[in-house]
Amino acid sequence: MNRRIRCIARSPYFAGLFPLLILGLLLTGCGKKTSPKPMTQELPPQVPDFHLQVRPRGVELSWSLPDRMKPDPKKPPLHFTVMRSDISWEDRNCMNCPPVNQREIQRIDPSAPPAGAIDGQKVVWTDTAVSIQHAYRYQVLIQDEKGRSLSSSSILTARVIPAPAPLKRLGAAKDPQGILLEWKASAKDQRGRNLPGELQFIIERQSSKGGWDEISVLPVKSKNFLDASVVSNQSYNYRVTPFLVFEQTRVLGDSAVIEHAMAPGALPPPPPGTVWVIPGKGVLEVQWTPSDGEVGGYHVYRKEGKEIIRLTASPVQNPPYVDRSAKPNAVYFYAVSSVSAPPEQQEGLLSKWAEIRNLIFQQ
Repeated sequence: MNRRIRCIARSPYFAGLFPLLILGLLLTGCGKKTSPKPMTQELPPQVPDFHLQVRPRGVELSWSLPDRMKPDPKKPPLHFTVMRSDISWEDRNCMNCPPVNQREIQRIDPSAPPAGAIDGQKVVWTDTAVSIQHAYRYQVLIQDEKGRSLSSSSILTARVIPAPAPLKRLGAAKDPQGILLEWKASAKDQRGRNLPGELQFIIERQSSKGGWDEISVLPVKSKNFLDASVVSNQSYNYRVTPFLVFEQTRVLGDSAVIEHAMAPGALPPPPPGTVWVIPGKGVLEVQWTPSDGEVGGYHVYRKEGKEIIRLTASPVQNPPYVDRSAKPNAVYFYAVSSVSAPPEQQEGLLSKWAEIRNLIFQQ
């Protein structure tokens, strides 16, 4: 064995290979030290909150804009691709039926989107190439610059039927508690046929930034709505939209708009828009956003089961309010009302209830 090794070492092939082996060892030992690469790759962005609804001019698709999809020159560009497949009207409720002619109908690049496609943190796009009494299945893909799909949304089906007929005589009047909206509506669609579902309404109010905020917590089924969250002697613009739900698809009609509806004077301030509760060491801290208008203070309410009590003997000026009487492991609801400035100190309506369980962990 030793004689064989000595023979290999004397061979011309080994003599030429030996310097290369030494050079390779030197190069690998003198390289720059780097941190080990992570074993897992970053997950691709997703398509959250994918929704659709049928409007008079087409099928409106909307979803939230992921942070990683916002234009960034340091990252490779990604885009959305809207896919559509046609479904026969008879198979519109069959989720297991194979799609027909699935194809790309729109590409949306966040860095150069179509006009009106991106509104703040939301993507909204309408497919106008649809027909009445037809069904369509939609899906949104996120793709890279080479067209490779990184992730996809859920699959939603749109059932296109005629929209509800427009509203008639939308009006606004001053009410002791706010602004009262009233309107007339028909139980017919735009073609004069009976609606295949219950007619409901969405109430929106225009914000100071120009956008529309939905102020009806639940769909309105009556033909009037009282907006009690207004400030005295201020004017507001409103939009009322009729709709119905047909086989899980929301079908909207044309909106009616009324401008410069004036709130009455001497109104109590509206309640805070948002209330939340933060648990502490043996206490619960109630927080809220400031109310609009002139506020002289706030009252805090707590609900346990059916019992509702006011925790504040006199109005508190600012959040937070610390509830030190909360029992361990109990479920509570908190709400806040606003009080007008002295001398009236008129109390307004309660905010939405915020729920929390007062968990106490043993040490």
